[in-house]
Amino acid sequence: MAQEQRLLIDFCGGMDQAIALAYALQATETKVVGVICSDTDAGRGMALAQKVMDWAKPGYEIDVVSGEPRALFGAAPDAQATEGVRLLLEKAQEADGDLTLVTFGRLTTLAKAAASEPMLAKHLKRVVVQGGAIRVPGDVTPIAQANMYGDPEAAAFVLAAGLPLLLVPTDATQQLALTNEQVQAIISIAKNTGMIRSEEMEHWQPEGSHLRLDAWGAMVAALHPSAIVIQQMKLTVDCTSTLSRGAVLADLRAKPSVGRDTDVCVQIDIEQQQSWLQAALEREGEIRR
Repeated sequence: MAQEQRLLIDFCGGMDQAIALAYALQATETKVVGVICSDTDAGRGMALAQKVMDWAKPGYEIDVVSGEPRALFGAAPDAQATEGVRLLLEKAQEADGDLTLVTFGRLTTLAKAAASEPMLAKHLKRVVVQGGAIRVPGDVTPIAQANMYGDPEAAAFVLAAGLPLLLVPTDATQQLALTNEQVQAIISIAKNTGMIRSEEMEHWQPEGSHLRLDAWGAMVAALHPSAIVIQQMKLTVDCTSTLSRGAVLADLRAKPSVGRDTDVCVQIDIEQQQSWLQAALEREGEIRR
């Protein structure tokens, strides 16, 4: 029998992340030990996480706490560690090398935890970071993706902290999407279960007819290593340039020398995992084969 994998999830809300959280909660041989909500509106993220847990019914209690609401060098910094930093350090100590952290947003909470505990890397099995755009355009600027752009200094600190890091950039997830029929079915379920209110619809409606699955791609990478292809790259995060601030820069020369050696997910196969979503939608009666 395979050993149960323990997950701690840094969650920011939104449809894609709700799907990824629900998937983790119902995954076999997996236990979610905590959810850190690092959204700028932590209350909104925590409420959504709780509703997803109510729907998924994991069968055990899960700590849900707020993370860092501001960037590492944001205005009026709080000298006190947030609940998210404390929970991360607590769960890492308890697991002692058997905890996987998956992040879906800015890396501020993780950066503060790593700064307060220099030996954090030894207590973590893996850190799966969803974010960055290397060979493809960013979603905030032409070269920067939102999670890195939101706090480049935190991303740069995490990259240099010696953590067992796996980066899952947009390059690997941009082809993962739900059909419009699946999107509308999920929105219907979310409304019926109270996951979203009408005033929150703008946070759930995807652009166009497809919903990107960036967060779910990162969760598949965390739970199913055999479903991904990894390439090691030397990476840096730009924190200074006005034009490229927040960009993840890879030294792609034949003999790279600039940056930190980092495992990067370059391909994801979610075909088998999509059967879970189809079954969930059919079970709720929102979609038919």
